[in-house]
Amino acid sequence: MPKPKMKQVRLRLAWAMVLILAAGMACQFTSPRPASWSGTPTAEAWGTAIALTQSAISGPDYIFTPSVPTVLPDPTSTPTPTPTPAMDAEGPWLVFPAPGGNDLHAYDIYAETTSEISLPEPILTGDLLRGRSPDGSVLAIRAGSVINAEELALYQVDLTTFGVTTITPLLSLPLQRQVVNQEGTRAADALEIVTRPDGLAWSPDGRFLAFNAALNNDNSDLFVLDTLNDRIDRANRFLSQNTSPLWAPGGNWLISQELEIDRPGENDWRATFVTGLLIPSLINVDIVYQPLSASLEEVFVGWLNENIFISYSMTRDGPRSLRTVGTDDLKESMIIEGAFRGVAFDPETSTIAFSLSYESAISLGLSGGIYRLRPESSEYLLQQGGSWDRLRWDPTGTFVAAGSQGVLLFTPNGDSLQLPGQGNARPSPNGTWLITWGDGENSAAGARLYQSNSNFPLQTLVPGPVENVFWQPDSQAFFIQSEGALMQFIFPGLKPKTITEGLPLGNAVEMLWVE
Repeated sequence: MPKPKMKQVRLRLAWAMVLILAAGMACQFTSPRPASWSGTPTAEAWGTAIALTQSAISGPDYIFTPSVPTVLPDPTSTPTPTPTPAMDAEGPWLVFPAPGGNDLHAYDIYAETTSEISLPEPILTGDLLRGRSPDGSVLAIRAGSVINAEELALYQVDLTTFGVTTITPLLSLPLQRQVVNQEGTRAADALEIVTRPDGLAWSPDGRFLAFNAALNNDNSDLFVLDTLNDRIDRANRFLSQNTSPLWAPGGNWLISQELEIDRPGENDWRATFVTGLLIPSLINVDIVYQPLSASLEEVFVGWLNENIFISYSMTRDGPRSLRTVGTDDLKESMIIEGAFRGVAFDPETSTIAFSLSYESAISLGLSGGIYRLRPESSEYLLQQGGSWDRLRWDPTGTFVAAGSQGVLLFTPNGDSLQLPGQGNARPSPNGTWLITWGDGENSAAGARLYQSNSNFPLQTLVPGPVENVFWQPDSQAFFIQSEGALMQFIFPGLKPKTITEGLPLGNAVEMLWVE
C-alpha cells in the first residue's frame, strides 16, 4: 500500500499530542490519572482513529429520537437538541469545514454571509459526502471527543435551519473509560473502526440510516436507525469489528464487512468476511463471501443491479481480486483475479473501468493501461495505454484518470480527451466546461478552464497549487481551494472572490451544496 505522505504523518502526530494534553488536563473519566500516554498500543490506535476523523442518502424535518433505550449505553443519553440560530437568509449555501476544524461553515451564496454550524471537535468531515439524506433535508455526521462523556456521537444537522440534534453516542461509557485509561487495546480498536470514513450509509428511500457504533460490546456493531418507527436496532451477531455499510439500489440488501486485528500489538487489520442483511426484517444475516487471507479490508465499488455488487480486496501490495458477488445465490465471479491499480464504475451503463500496471498486465496477456468492461461482455477493451495512478467515476458521465501522462477523460462508449501535464480534472454538471488543476509537485500548479471538447485552455484561474475544485449544480459558478483560501468564481466575469482563508495546505476539504 502507498506510504502516507509526511504531512499526513505530522497531522496525525499533532492530533495525538493535543489529545495527550487534553487527557491530562480535562479528563472526566480517569481515576487515577494515567501516568503515561505515548508509546502504548492504545495510544497508537487512538491517534490513528483521531487522524481518520480529519479526512475522511426520510421525510422532511425528521428529528431522530431513538425509542429503544436498551440500545443506548445509559438512559441519560437520550438525544437533546442543540440550540442553533435559524438562518435568516434563504440560501443556497456551501457547507465546508471551518478553518481550524472546530465547526462547519455555511456560506450563503447570494447574501454573501457565513454562519456557523456548531459541532464538537473533531468533526468527521468525510460525512459531508456520505451523510446527507436522499431528500437533502438532513445531514448525519459524526463528531466529538472520547474524553468527554457521550460527546463522541452521531449527530443530525437539519439542512433547513442548521440546528443540531444528537442521535446516539458511538461508544458506551465503559469503552470510553477504557480508551482514556489505556485499559487494553480492544476499546481503542473499536474507536478506530467507528470513526472510519465509510461508517455511514442511507437507504435509497431515506427511511433507514446504517451506521457503526460500539454500544453493547467491546467491538463495533452495525446499527440501523428506522426513521419511520423512530427506533435504533443492532443488526449483526458477530463479535468482530463491523464496518463499511452499503445499501443495494433497491434497498432490499445491506452489506458490510467484519474486521479483526491480524497481529496484536501492531494494529494490522484483516478482513474476515462480508455479510448481507435483508431489509426490513433485519434478521437474516448471511456470510456473503470470505475475502482473501491477505485482505486488509474489502472495498465495495458499487452495484451492477439490485442483487449483484462489485468489490475487491485491499492487500499490502495493493488491490487484488476484482469480483462481482450475487447476494441471492452467494456466487463470486472474478473480473481480475490478480493485482490491478484502480477501478471505477458507472452505475448508469454498468460499465467498469480498471487500470493495470505493466507487470500485472503480462500475466493476463495484456498491455499496461486503462481498460473498459461493458455489461454482459467479458472482453477487455483497451482505452489508453500507459501508467495511470488514479481512476474515478464522475457523475457527469465521464471516467477521469490521472497519471504520469496527465489527465484522461473518457466515456463508457470510449470517447476520450487527454490533457498532458494536468493532475486532476472536474467537468461542469451541464457538460459545457472543464477545470483541470495540479499541486506543482506531481503536475502543473494552478487551475485552468477548458471547454469540455477541447484540449486548449481558455484561461488560467489561479497560478498556485490547488487542492480541490467544486462546481455549483447549475454550473454558473465554481469554487477553488488554493494555498489555504477558498475562492468563488462566477460566470461570465470569473473574478475570484475569497470566501475564507486559513484552510489546511495540501489537503482537499470536503464541500456540501445545500439548496
